[in-house]
Amino acid sequence: MSTYITRAERSGSIFFRVTGLIRSGQLHWSDRPLWYDVYVSSPPLTPPVWNVKMDRHDEPLRKIFYEEDHIRAKFYQKYHRTGIINAFVPGDSISQMFINEYRALKKEEPELDEESLVDKTEKRLEAAGLTLKK
Repeated sequence: MSTYITRAERSGSIFFRVTGLIRSGQLHWSDRPLWYDVYVSSPPLTPPVWNVKMDRHDEPLRKIFYEEDHIRAKFYQKYHRTGIINAFVPGDSISQMFINEYRALKKEEPELDEESLVDKTEKRLEAAGLTLKK
């Protein structure tokens, strides 16, 4: 039977094939793969399918950028060293504070261009007591 099944997993995902091997006794419970228990405890939200359309190798990759990415890039181009980011301390990083202030200013004054928004955001943050070092 295995000669009729290709490696494209058209007969079921690897999880269901390993489950079948365990149920049939071909694979002992103590010899199951390490990932099996993780998959059982937290299965994927969407089940894996074999006929998913994948991008072709000659197609260009989609650009996935958000507005926040462009703002953060401008911030780090101007301010290379912003200090240490500690994930254990609650609160926003300096770049996130810059982005939040930039968005608020853009809502208030939508007619401003990007450079003016960046300059005014810097002035607002400095007025709030945050020193930005270039």
